[in-house]
Amino acid sequence: MKIFGVSLLLAGLALCGVGLWLLLSPAQYQATAVIMVEPDVGDIDAIGGPPRAFPAYDPYFIQTTFEIIQSEVVLGKVVETLNLNVEWGEKYSGGKPLKTLESLAILRNHLRLALIRNTRLFSISAISENPDEAARIANAIAKAYQDYRLETRRQMTLKGIEVWQQDYQEEEKKIQIQQTNVDLLREKYKINKDDEAGFGLVPGPTGLKPNEVVEQQKEFEGTKPFWEEKRKLENMLDFHKLLQAKIAEEKLSVQIPKTTIVQIVDAAQPPKSPASPNRFLGAVLLAIGLFPTVGGFLIIKSARRPSA
Repeated sequence: MKIFGVSLLLAGLALCGVGLWLLLSPAQYQATAVIMVEPDVGDIDAIGGPPRAFPAYDPYFIQTTFEIIQSEVVLGKVVETLNLNVEWGEKYSGGKPLKTLESLAILRNHLRLALIRNTRLFSISAISENPDEAARIANAIAKAYQDYRLETRRQMTLKGIEVWQQDYQEEEKKIQIQQTNVDLLREKYKINKDDEAGFGLVPGPTGLKPNEVVEQQKEFEGTKPFWEEKRKLENMLDFHKLLQAKIAEEKLSVQIPKTTIVQIVDAAQPPKSPASPNRFLGAVLLAIGLFPTVGGFLIIKSARRPSA
């Protein structure tokens, strides 16, 4: 009987303890920012190819996104921007500034990430005893992640531009060589520059007499190497112009970043009511716990009385 009373008493005390903890713990507020995240499509588009609007499927994209948001490269920027080392030092360390690693540990402990089902939307929630601080942290994390993705994309674009500029310079050298070759063939076949535009690789003007067509065909066949090399030169010049335009376009995209990579869909607002603890549940557990506590105490007391 005594063992039963002790068990009942301990169970009651446990329930009362949890109830008191829920009732006496400071209120915790949760603020949430929502972002829409697009996967990277890799490097910049190929010249003359279709734009890669749809990136390859990445089964680890969600997990990778979570890891990046929680990484020091993102959260460290939040600590720096909000001056959390000093602010939290006053709160948790008696006024002594915290180290960045300490602030990062606290920040991660107060961070909640989730994917909104069947969407590309991610929720970034920050928990704090101060509703304004919770909103500031959630928004700062969303902005820091957006800046990280934009900078990553900018660096990828710059590397692509660097490769294209090397190709551009190589094409210029090839064009110079090809132009010299065309000039030598023009001189060899004694072709007048004024006649080039109307001739081409096939016999040109129509409406000629049969004997004139034959003469033109013979002339074309006799100078065919020149026209073939000239066509190669024209194709090289066209590609060179396209490459130049693409480099200029990508340089502009570096100056004006594509914020569609990460969009802040819904900024966090200071919550009006706390998310935890559950005061009602605490009161219920405390009330329930009183019964086994009192019952167990009475059973133990009665068990100690000497039998008559």
